[in-house]
Amino acid sequence: MAFKKSDIPGEDIRLAMEMTAKRRQLIDETPATPLVYEYGVNRLAKALHPGFVKAVIAGKAPAGSDCVKIALEPAGGGGFPYFRAGQFVTLSCKAGDSFLSRPYSIISSPKDALEGKLEIMVQRKGIFSTFIIEEAPLGTVLWMGEPSGDFHHDSIRDRGHVVAIAGGSGVTPFLSMMKAIRDGSEDFKLTLIYGARTRAHIPFDPEEFKGDGVDTVVVLSEEEAEGYRHGFITADLLEECIDEDTSVFMCGPDAMYRFVRGELEKIGFDQTLIRSERNSVGDRAVDELKVFKLIVHIRDAVYELDAPNNETLITALERAGIPAVVRCRNGSCGFCHSRVVNGEYFIAAENDFRRSADKKFGYIHPCSTYAESDLEIDIPIMDLEG
Repeated sequence: MAFKKSDIPGEDIRLAMEMTAKRRQLIDETPATPLVYEYGVNRLAKALHPGFVKAVIAGKAPAGSDCVKIALEPAGGGGFPYFRAGQFVTLSCKAGDSFLSRPYSIISSPKDALEGKLEIMVQRKGIFSTFIIEEAPLGTVLWMGEPSGDFHHDSIRDRGHVVAIAGGSGVTPFLSMMKAIRDGSEDFKLTLIYGARTRAHIPFDPEEFKGDGVDTVVVLSEEEAEGYRHGFITADLLEECIDEDTSVFMCGPDAMYRFVRGELEKIGFDQTLIRSERNSVGDRAVDELKVFKLIVHIRDAVYELDAPNNETLITALERAGIPAVVRCRNGSCGFCHSRVVNGEYFIAAENDFRRSADKKFGYIHPCSTYAESDLEIDIPIMDLEG
């Protein structure tokens, strides 16, 4: 409602009084409907990025001699956040005096997650995996971080045919990809080459995924059997499977990465078309084991604990029962981004994914950092309310 100045003396006062009355009339005629404070885009953002959600262990089933499938359901019903086939989730829980978190690749398809079904595959190795497999009963509630990671097919970055090379539990992201291709969530061709010691060590049924744009080749190193290759994943086998429209994805132990890269070099495969999932950073070899004092600030709370120089800071935090944010455990995602107040630390070059500004101003990723002296750090709070 615009107010126009009048040239008639006293007219401005009259017009202003009329405007006040008109405004009051409009206010009185307006329905008492609450204003909108949440829009569709906010609801979509919350659904895609819910932070931490509660998941219940709903089932366990053996998968080969080394692994167990763990079925999860949302604690409050409904579905899980949508994800790209190949991504992982971080599971956290209290185990004894420790608060543990570990990343696990999803083996379900994205459509399954929307229906409230999500499966991971856990190898019988490590403290957390042992707890999940052997100690945590059905109905145990875990905190699950939202799906993360860039180990998925991207039609702009990757070619239309993926040759997926896996060993051990490294097959997990490819199981999700194959299911997504089968149900139409993804549109690319995938050839899985899986290396195992014997048939008993295969954690999936190779015949289940043949057809509809998916093929599987299983190579056994310690057993000869009909329908299986014998030996190792060599240049000859790779050359059989690779065509002119191929990207290579690898997931497995570091030794497999080194060997297969050498075989790919033999056939002249373009190294820029190779993508590998990074493994978690573990303990490092040290000449002398030393234990330093670690002071940790989380907002107004202050903790003091021991930090051996051979284990990552995130491991020391978890062992002390301190809930610390973490996802990838290899330094690449930056989710555990923390500030060093004072002290010396070590980060291996291959696990240092910090930005230049972080290096300049003393920020680290505790999941890939080791104490080199008494250390004081400020870490973000773990918001378990999402």
